[in-house]
Amino acid sequence: MTWYLLALFLPALMVIVFSMIIRNKYTGLLLATIVIGVSVYKGFFHSEMIVFIDTISLIIGYLLVDRFQLHEQ
Repeated sequence: MTWYLLALFLPALMVIVFSMIIRNKYTGLLLATIVIGVSVYKGFFHSEMIVFIDTISLIIGYLLVDRFQLHEQ
């Protein structure tokens, strides 16, 4: 259960933090995707459902950054 909660919130949080630090929403999304992609490649995921939840969370994080213009603050 813990893995699913982390998969739900952590990628969105990474997109938000990276976008605010770099001040570019596309680069923030790309960096978060690279971090998750490397961890999938290395085999740190327990099921395909976690990868799906991570993907949804990345999209939600991007939409939050875009909606609230967090990359411009």
